[in-house]
Amino acid sequence: MNLPIKEGTASRVLTETLKLSKDGNRVELEDIALNAKTTESFARQVLTSVIGDVNTRISLKPGLRIQVALEIARAGRLKEAAQVLTWQEFENFAERCLEEAAFRTQKNVRIKGDGRVWQIDVVGFRGELVLAIDCKHWNTPSSLSRFKPVANHQRIATLHLLPRLREKMIRRDNEPHALPMILTLSEPPAQFVESAVLLSVEKLPNFLSGVTPYDENLPFIPSLASVVENPMSQSN
Repeated sequence: MNLPIKEGTASRVLTETLKLSKDGNRVELEDIALNAKTTESFARQVLTSVIGDVNTRISLKPGLRIQVALEIARAGRLKEAAQVLTWQEFENFAERCLEEAAFRTQKNVRIKGDGRVWQIDVVGFRGELVLAIDCKHWNTPSSLSRFKPVANHQRIATLHLLPRLREKMIRRDNEPHALPMILTLSEPPAQFVESAVLLSVEKLPNFLSGVTPYDENLPFIPSLASVVENPMSQSN
């Protein structure tokens, strides 16, 4: 983008565009400019630089909404970008953040185990590193106890995921190390709960750039744990 997107007004134009088009509505450029407290000319210039030529009425397809959110995030306003997305878009946004950090991704991964189906919103792969992420697009609770059942579910789902990953690996000397994670809109009350990482979306880029499968401070699950550990023992 050629415009100084870090300028507050440009970011407001993009944020207001996402807010007004959240329900799939076509929005007026005039309304975007009014809400962003700028001119229609500047609003048009900002939007054209991100999504291409725009008319006086604007409709954003899902892919363009994520593209706009990423531009806001690149300006250092990740929380603002995530807040104006739907919960489904929040998952897509998390996936794109992983891809920009050189992860391969899969969404809505389903795994059978213990007589039921477990689902993981986004799984990221980079070498031996596997991030199993549950995206929570709700007001972040201040009580850690609210996170415990969610984190426990994520850990068990990750334990069931590991055997499938191990079966697909060609080199058995390159074992996957999986990390159960809960991604939140706001800063969570703690960094860990039930052997899962709690992480706000604002901290996601820095986390992705620095995380390795050998960090002893993170609650990784080595692939052998899925064989020797009874996942249901974690549910008590």
